[in-house]
Amino acid sequence: MVKAKVLIVEDEILVAREIEGCLQELGYGVTGIAADAEVALQQIAETQPDLALIDIVIQGEQDGVTLASQVRDRYQIPIIYLTAYVDEQTLSRAKLTRPLGYILKPFNKNDLRVAIEIALARHQIELEEKSAILALVERYPNETMQPNTDDITSQSFEYLSILSHELRNPISAIQLATTMLKDHSDQIDEAKKQQLLHRIQAATSSMNQLIEDVLTLGHTEHHATPFHPEVTDVVEFCQMLLEPFQWDRGKQHTINFTYQPASIHACIDKRLLWYAVSNLLGNAIKYSPDKATVTLRVSSTNEEICFEVQDQGIGIPPDDLEHLFKPFHRGSNVGKLPGTGLGLAIVKRIVELHDGIIDVESQAGCGTTFSMKLPL
Repeated sequence: MVKAKVLIVEDEILVAREIEGCLQELGYGVTGIAADAEVALQQIAETQPDLALIDIVIQGEQDGVTLASQVRDRYQIPIIYLTAYVDEQTLSRAKLTRPLGYILKPFNKNDLRVAIEIALARHQIELEEKSAILALVERYPNETMQPNTDDITSQSFEYLSILSHELRNPISAIQLATTMLKDHSDQIDEAKKQQLLHRIQAATSSMNQLIEDVLTLGHTEHHATPFHPEVTDVVEFCQMLLEPFQWDRGKQHTINFTYQPASIHACIDKRLLWYAVSNLLGNAIKYSPDKATVTLRVSSTNEEICFEVQDQGIGIPPDDLEHLFKPFHRGSNVGKLPGTGLGLAIVKRIVELHDGIIDVESQAGCGTTFSMKLPL
């Protein structure tokens, strides 16, 4: 794994060398050391660091707070203050630059590592959140410039509102964990720190999945997703697809795979259909009790091929069925089970790209069967 590159802005050379040594011991790269704002901005432009460690009192007319504001505005890289100053006025000015960390000297190596990792993670989340929102705004690039598009615009804003809500929970988890690590690091033992870092990683993973699903949905709705159907041995395709499910879930669920006839070939986009079948299987497992059976059934006639995924899980309430393929909609009975509410919307678009149809039969408390029928 490639470690981040860091710029040090510190006017006391001995202190700067100490920081450089700590960073290198931790595995980070150091792009340079700057004693004033002008040199720092020049080095950022030339070396493009991933993060800047900035002291507040530096040489030159501009102090570290003024420099940090310019760095954020021009280069959008995360800032961590590493300083001995913590008076109220300095702290108030520093807050306005939206730093992702504030370390007081003297510092220890572990505090520096934690602060850098958290800052980089939060910065990545900020970038991905912006990308996801832009993807949603751009879902209707031409239509929103035309008259009589109130419904489309309203829907776009509805999706943005839902996305913001869905992102709020993992962001809150990250903020809580980072605050505890930042403000109480000296009072927290190593096991608790690892637990908090794991919480940050889990929240980041959740956000990444949401953003990936948003981008995939945007591509499929605008036909921007490459569609490359090819003649495929469907039985072999399904056997390969099932392998990781059987490795990961074999002790908790039984997965049955049946097919008729013995040899089935169809012209499909393997990448897209892999997503669709995997999503349906993943849902079947997620919403089924442990040790329940999930079935993948494939059948073929001269006119069509049918993929059926059947589970014995919680089922879908009747009121949810008509909204099932709407982006961000989740069943009213899913409770705290994780999910983005985008998977089935993507599956439906994949089926439509194949000129097929998708049906669902379900009864709350008794299980669900999804059927994807694709023409041959």
